[in-house]
Amino acid sequence: VNQVELHPRLVQTELLDFCRQEGIVVQAYASLGSSDSNQQESFFALPPVKAAAATHGVTPAQVLLRWALEKGALVVPKSTKRERMVENGNIFSFKLTQEEVSAIDKLHTGTRFAWKGLDPDTVE
Repeated sequence: VNQVELHPRLVQTELLDFCRQEGIVVQAYASLGSSDSNQQESFFALPPVKAAAATHGVTPAQVLLRWALEKGALVVPKSTKRERMVENGNIFSFKLTQEEVSAIDKLHTGTRFAWKGLDPDTVE
């Protein structure tokens, strides 16, 4: 299992493809955002995420978790609130279209938010 930061601003396509080819399971973290940095942007407010949520009658959080699943990653969202735990588990009643997945993928900027934005490719 390879646990990696995965969200609309860090899509990790090359890594996901490599892991898939090598039979490595990817577990996503920070799919809903990170409180570990000064991330000022809410992934919930990104237009393709909001549009998909409205289309499917679900929350933006559910769209983000479903997107990560459809990218081939396992998700482990953290919550201490029962209602959010239930909401996070209800991501199997809908499927994103390829167009919706692609629209979210296009939000990629390569930005890391977890671990205070440290990029493991540049830290010695």
